[in-house]
Amino acid sequence: MVKKVNNTEHYVQHLYIYLNDADQFALFSGLTFAQFMDAVKMPRNLLLLKHSYEDASYNMHTQLEFASQEEYPELRKSRAANKGEFCWIDFRSEKQVNSLTPQEQAELLYIGHKKETVRSPFYSTLLNEFIYLSSEDEQTTKIYFRNLERLNELVGNYFMQMIRRVDHGQNFWRRKVKDMIPELPEEILKSMKNLYREGILISLADPEKTKNTIELHIRQIEEISFMDDFDSDIGDYTKQKIVQKVIYDRKLKRWT
Repeated sequence: MVKKVNNTEHYVQHLYIYLNDADQFALFSGLTFAQFMDAVKMPRNLLLLKHSYEDASYNMHTQLEFASQEEYPELRKSRAANKGEFCWIDFRSEKQVNSLTPQEQAELLYIGHKKETVRSPFYSTLLNEFIYLSSEDEQTTKIYFRNLERLNELVGNYFMQMIRRVDHGQNFWRRKVKDMIPELPEEILKSMKNLYREGILISLADPEKTKNTIELHIRQIEEISFMDDFDSDIGDYTKQKIVQKVIYDRKLKRWT
C-alpha cells in the first residue's frame, strides 16, 4: 500500500509562484539562478544591475558590467558561491546598450535598487525578454516576462528536470527511451494560470513514497508578505488542502 503523502519529509521540492499578469511579473520562492538557466532558453547577454561576478565585461556607456553567453558557466559558478542580491536585464547586442538614454539608464539603476519598475519593464532599445531580480540567498526572485507564456516553459522544465533527476538517480543514462517520463503537457501547465494569480505552492512528492506515480501537489497559498520566511514556514503550508494533483501514471504512461 502506498503511503499517504502529506508531510514535509514526503516531498523533494517546493516552488511557490504568485503571478501579477497586469504588470507581467511573477514572484518565486524555491527558484535558483542555476535552475532558471536550465529551464529556459537563455538570452544572449545579461546587463548586470546588481551582482558579485568578478569577471564580468564592462560597458563604458552605462558604466555597468555585463555577461555574454560564453561567460554563463562562470557566472553560474559565481552565483552558486555567492548568494548576494542578483539583478539583471537581458539585451541582444552591446550596440543596443550604447543607445540607452540617460533616462533609461537611471531607470535601470532604480530597478536594480528597488526591484520594481518605473514604467513598462520592456525596453524597445534593448528588446529584453526578462528582468530578473533576486534577493540575498535567493529566498525571493521576481521575474518580469515579456511573453507570459514563458512562465509555462519555466515551470514545466523546472519540474521535469527535478523529476528526472530524482526518479532516475544514478541510473539516468542507462534508462531506455521508452522509460523516460514525457514532458508535462502544455494544457496542464496552462490550466494552472488562474491559480498563479492567487499564489500557489507546487510540491513534488517523493517518488519513493508514491511508487507507481509521479505527483505534483498544488496548494492555494495567498501572496506571501514575508517570503524570506518561506522555507521555515513550509511545514505549515503543506498542511493546507491540496486543490489539484498533476499525476504521471507509470503503467498508463501518461499525465493527468
